[in-house]
Amino acid sequence: MILVLLCAVSCASSRSSRAMRKAERMMEKQERQAQKEYEDAKTAHYKHQAPKTKKMIREDRRRARRLNRNLRH
Repeated sequence: MILVLLCAVSCASSRSSRAMRKAERMMEKQERQAQKEYEDAKTAHYKHQAPKTKKMIREDRRRARRLNRNLRH
């Protein structure tokens, strides 16, 4: 009787762990999809900017990289 109970408990735990892994994979997939949508929206926003604004954004990125490089050392 104890053997049957032990077998039933082990089977139930493996099912729950499989369900948890499946749920985790689904959440990871949703996170990747959300990140992709964010990047697409960011790219679309950048494309709609005026040329002067794009130039200013590039200069700001370069300036930030230089400043951050100096802060690390």
